[in-house]
Amino acid sequence: MINVGVLAHVDAGKTTLIEAILYKTGKLRKTGRVDFGDSFLDNDEYERKRGITIFSKLARTSIDDIEINIIDTPGHVDFSAEMERTISILDMAVLVISGSEGVQSHSYTLFRLLREANIPTVIFVNKIDSDKFDKDKVLEGLKKSLSKNIVDFSKENKMLLEEVAACDEDLIEKFIEGEEITKSDISFCIENSKVFPTIFGSGLKLINIEGILELIKEYVHEKTYSDELSGIIYKIKYDENGNRLSFIKLLGGSLQVKDTLFDEKINQIRAYDGEKYIAIDKGIAGDIIGVTGLSKVHAGDTFGDIKRPAQKLLPVLSYNMVFPDDISINQIYPKLLQIFDEIPEIKMEYDEELAKIKVNLMGEVQIDLIKNIIGERLGLNCDLIDGGIIYKETITGYIEGVGHFEPLRHYAEVHILISEGERGSGIVFVNEVSDDELPKNYQSQVRNIVETSKFRGVLTGSELTDVVLTLVAGRAHEKHTEGGDFLEAVNRAVRHGLMYAKSVLLEPYYDFEINIPMTSLGRLLNDLNNMNAEDISYEGGETLRVTGYAPTVNIQNYGSTLLSYTKGLGQIGFGLRGFLPCHNADEIIESSSYIAESDTKNTPDSVFCSHGESFIVPWNEVFNYMHLPLKKFELVKEEEKIETVRSTYDATKADSEELMAIFERTYGKVTPRIGDRDAPVKRTPEKEYVYKERAKKKHYLLVDGYNIIFASKSLNELAQINIDAARDRLVELLIDYKAYKDYEIIVVFDAYRLVNHPTEVQNFSGVYVVYTKTAETADQYIEKTTHEMIKRYDVTVATSDGIEQIIIRGKGAILISAREFLKDLEDTKEAFRKEHIEKTSVTNRLFDSLEGELKEKIENIRLGKKEEP
Repeated sequence: MINVGVLAHVDAGKTTLIEAILYKTGKLRKTGRVDFGDSFLDNDEYERKRGITIFSKLARTSIDDIEINIIDTPGHVDFSAEMERTISILDMAVLVISGSEGVQSHSYTLFRLLREANIPTVIFVNKIDSDKFDKDKVLEGLKKSLSKNIVDFSKENKMLLEEVAACDEDLIEKFIEGEEITKSDISFCIENSKVFPTIFGSGLKLINIEGILELIKEYVHEKTYSDELSGIIYKIKYDENGNRLSFIKLLGGSLQVKDTLFDEKINQIRAYDGEKYIAIDKGIAGDIIGVTGLSKVHAGDTFGDIKRPAQKLLPVLSYNMVFPDDISINQIYPKLLQIFDEIPEIKMEYDEELAKIKVNLMGEVQIDLIKNIIGERLGLNCDLIDGGIIYKETITGYIEGVGHFEPLRHYAEVHILISEGERGSGIVFVNEVSDDELPKNYQSQVRNIVETSKFRGVLTGSELTDVVLTLVAGRAHEKHTEGGDFLEAVNRAVRHGLMYAKSVLLEPYYDFEINIPMTSLGRLLNDLNNMNAEDISYEGGETLRVTGYAPTVNIQNYGSTLLSYTKGLGQIGFGLRGFLPCHNADEIIESSSYIAESDTKNTPDSVFCSHGESFIVPWNEVFNYMHLPLKKFELVKEEEKIETVRSTYDATKADSEELMAIFERTYGKVTPRIGDRDAPVKRTPEKEYVYKERAKKKHYLLVDGYNIIFASKSLNELAQINIDAARDRLVELLIDYKAYKDYEIIVVFDAYRLVNHPTEVQNFSGVYVVYTKTAETADQYIEKTTHEMIKRYDVTVATSDGIEQIIIRGKGAILISAREFLKDLEDTKEAFRKEHIEKTSVTNRLFDSLEGELKEKIENIRLGKKEEP
């Protein structure tokens, strides 16, 4: 059995390709179409209405004697989380690229996720029958955007073998030495994601579908699996009778009816094929099955020796769900739970105290889906209101938090080290406690609590993410510790640590890809700059492809604006980049009005017991009561604290604390804001830092040659007579300029109209003169060079090109106009001339150094008053 997933950006023709594959393998007598509403897998009414795939589905077929499961995945970015879960069950993937549109931003996201999961991937370039299809251009785009190891499998055998060999060092040696590149060699490269075969065809016109089937047959092998039971639950669904179905990819062992899984008995096992299924007695490793009887599991859960896959594509918007006034939330809540159980990428949160439902989702299509499903299944109208961006929180550095929970006849204490994790990693648990310190069953409890809990940050109360939570110490009581004690202790420990940590507010960012006419570039770049966009780049001719990333809150609704000023010619596509530091954190924190100490549901305080009575210890006094010593820090008594000022910031803080002490003596105790407290712990010894002046960076000056020449009256007049002379004169001026300024100078001249002209660089007395290659303008060369240099050097660009100025400013370089630069040239020339004159006018003759009678005697000789001796 081989599980083949088909993935694509929206409208690339993914579902049509699946129809073609099923037809060519004899599964279907005729192909259906999404736009006709008769495709084999898009059987949901809402999917047919929207013409998009929302829920992943499976079809069974075969290629000769090889059994194949074809898995259709959602293409719309709003349903990327469903697609992401489906990736975890694939043996290989077919990534569909539109031949008329090329690689889109979502295509890149899909390819990246497949690479991270190490899924062998075949590229199918669809719609080659389109008038816009250009094979060379598409191939170039694939290699540039996805991987240089994209290989066109339509080439002749010798060329194909040469390209495959170039993707692997061992094969290169074999090829050079004249050894045969075998089918096994090619299979190895494909299955280990060293080569990405590319096939060109058309799903609608049934062109070259055999190419995909032949490739799977020749080069993809069925996997071998362990005998130990393991698997992943990737989807939950309810059938027409209300039975809860858990869809499982078995990764080891087998499952039979009446077997127990997650402490629940399996009642039925189904093998699905589209909407239909057959009941089977046993599911084997490698297959995908649906089982009934599991009520507690959720999409993404695993069993056996399988790590739960991290979810990278997360909701970015949050709305309040409201129903008509006569509807009781408590009555319909169980039915809502069932609906959202099927679409876990849309998160529902219920606040019992406020009786409010909050829904977290990806975009407008999901809003429409929720309303449609609730209307169909519950017969109710609902609205989603007060929408806004979802924020998250993380920390920098690390801190040890302590949680103690000891009401009468209860006991648990844990120490959790909170440290910053990788972006997009979520919550990662690490255990450093031995079985001698804390029994294994309690260690497992702590792990489960960390992995299933949502911790709140202290800045806005947003969800904590991208941190590593390490259990460094723990204690239980032989008689009094019960199951929920560690739940309380862990939550208090994490919250306690956050009160001391340096927290960072995060917001979602979108990768964007915009296609616009060249005439609209100036407006677009200005808008992107205002939207805090980063890493902006563009390519193309009359139509430009502009890419980068920006805060979701700023760019999510830009599509309508783009259509307006481009008169319908502009297009924009998004892909979630992830949660990055918020661009206006102070503003968001202030507007949230969140007070961490007032959040009683997420308290940092601990509960201790003394003489048979329990009492609450405020978080800033927990270190004085804890039963276990700190593992990563050490307590310091007040009189032992050493004042070590390592920066002007620390000095200012010290002054502020002195003023605060005076204020409190006068007006009483003041409760500081979080982050201003003086932590009663000291980190492991740090190095003393001595202030050093920042090493001076080398400064590069990039000059747009012709732009400066035509902006100068004298150089322009010379250019009308002889352009070569004007260039030479500018270079002479720059040589003099370099002698006076501490710059490395690069002057760039266009040579893009010359046929077959390579980039040419000449050195004239330290001034580098660059003539661009064919089809490359000076501003393109300067933009590219600035992008590379700005990471390591200070860069100034001299130009008056309007669009170039916007781009360069966005890169972070210093910009000087042609007029200002020419004035600086003249001023420098004049200053250099004056300095030279002054130096040459000051003499240092032997006569000036003489004194007394000798000097007088020589002067008389010079004047003829006395003859020479």
